Amino acid sequence: MSPRVLVTVLHRFRAASVVGALAVCGAAVPAAAAGAAIPVPRPDDTVVLTSAWTPVDDPADPLVLVNKARPIAPRGWAPEHLVTPDVPALGGHDRLRPVAARALERLAAAADAATGRELVLASGYRSEADQRRLYARYVEGHGRREADTFSARPGFSEHQTGLAADVAQRGTSYTRFGRTETGRWVASHAWRYGFVVRYPRGAAAVTGYSAEPWHLRYVGTTLTTRMHLAGTATLEEAFGVAPAPAYVR
Repeated sequence: MSPRVLVTVLHRFRAASVVGALAVCGAAVPAAAAGAAIPVPRPDDTVVLTSAWTPVDDPADPLVLVNKARPIAPRGWAPEHLVTPDVPALGGHDRLRPVAARALERLAAAADAATGRELVLASGYRSEADQRRLYARYVEGHGRREADTFSARPGFSEHQTGLAADVAQRGTSYTRFGRTETGRWVASHAWRYGFVVRYPRGAAAVTGYSAEPWHLRYVGTTLTTRMHLAGTATLEEAFGVAPAPAYVR
């Protein structure tokens, strides 16, 4: 991080601390998040803002970076342990890694309390074989070029890590999530629970995918707090790696 960026972020951090905008130490939050206690310990500002962040290749690590240039290795890898979070689910892909499942439970409870609408899990863990079938269906219906803009090829999907969750507002298609009250709340508050909206609007040249406000990726609150303070939109930018708009193979 350059000195200028660091000074800017430090300034934002101190200002946010004064007005309580972060509310990560359990303080009350603004009306937009009424009823949502923030269960995130306040991170140390020196660690958050000055430590070097490096993506890892181990798919078991919450800081693994998966994109079109960084496939999951070894091929066919699967998490050792998956659980079903206490969140209403749509369909059979209702499991996540325990750390992501517990975080999603807190996020869903807070979203429900803040908006009066129920957040549901549309899709959690998908194996490489599951992704192969899904991707093939999209290619058949849309062609490979278009499918690559909204669906990962097998071996390149964050869902295979068990750390990604597609979510929706009860009664609304997940593809309309960004237009819902719950979707707007999640866009503003997911970071407090360790999630990033992985494919934000306007970032396709970096992430390789069109906007998916419903696709959340768990990375932990320390990294998401840094991203929030710095105004960083994507994991590629947070880790300082090159954009991945196209597949490497």
